[in-house]
Amino acid sequence: MNHSDPLSVLSEVRRLEIATRGPVDTLLKGAYKSTFRGRGLEFHQVREYTPEDDFRSIDWNVTARLNSPFVKTFVEERELQIVLAVDLSASVWNGEGPFSKKETALRLCAVLAFAAVQHQDRVGLFLFTDRVEYYLPARRGKAATMLALRQLIGFRPEGRRTDYRPAFKMLTKVLKRRSVLFLVSDFTEPIPVETAGVLARRHDLVAVSLQERLEKNPQLPARLAVRDPETGRVGYLSPRSDGAFRKALDFRENQLRAWTAKGADRLDLLAGENVIPPLMRFFKKRIERMGRR
Repeated sequence: MNHSDPLSVLSEVRRLEIATRGPVDTLLKGAYKSTFRGRGLEFHQVREYTPEDDFRSIDWNVTARLNSPFVKTFVEERELQIVLAVDLSASVWNGEGPFSKKETALRLCAVLAFAAVQHQDRVGLFLFTDRVEYYLPARRGKAATMLALRQLIGFRPEGRRTDYRPAFKMLTKVLKRRSVLFLVSDFTEPIPVETAGVLARRHDLVAVSLQERLEKNPQLPARLAVRDPETGRVGYLSPRSDGAFRKALDFRENQLRAWTAKGADRLDLLAGENVIPPLMRFFKKRIERMGRR
């Protein structure tokens, strides 16, 4: 693996920390805690069964051993485990500047990471392309979070293309504890929906879809030269090729819908936009949905 110059990486981390300080405060005053807290439970103890208890909570092993009904009790997990799984393929990570997908991904990850620090939650980092590039297990504390951000900013991947299969396979193995898993990508490649469904059942999975403005509103007024950053091939888009372009966008939309049907949540971000308003809308919808359950 390759890394950028350490001084430039540290400078970039400080820039992100300063740039996201206000947004993190906004997030903390809003819906971060309400959205994710209370989703996970951890075992506390067993006690004797009472008529008010749900019979499904009976611990049959203890009941058989003591010849009297006992139930398991649980408490809300005191901390969350936030895992940032980020696609570093060229289509996401080669851009520079405030309107790039890369900058939008960095700001989102920084906001979530610093919000987690404020709540003493654990933060982990998982980087991938068409292979698993790097994994940093979730840890608590600002020092661990700053390490994760330094790795995210300074890492130079070996792969240029996206293949979700190796990443999903490893995530199912290494994440033993239920996590809030943010998967950040542009989702232009096929998603292995069945494996993705396993992740969605085991974890609180959020698919963060990064999109260019042209992808969100594909109006092609004239002939436009485009270069595929993953393959290097140059092509042209025009009103005449609009159908093929929309077909590719429909493919991404359909597979994301198939994934959300299996339990994943979804957050769409436009490259260059302020990440806080869509995050707050996303949290609000989740809270409303949780209230209806």
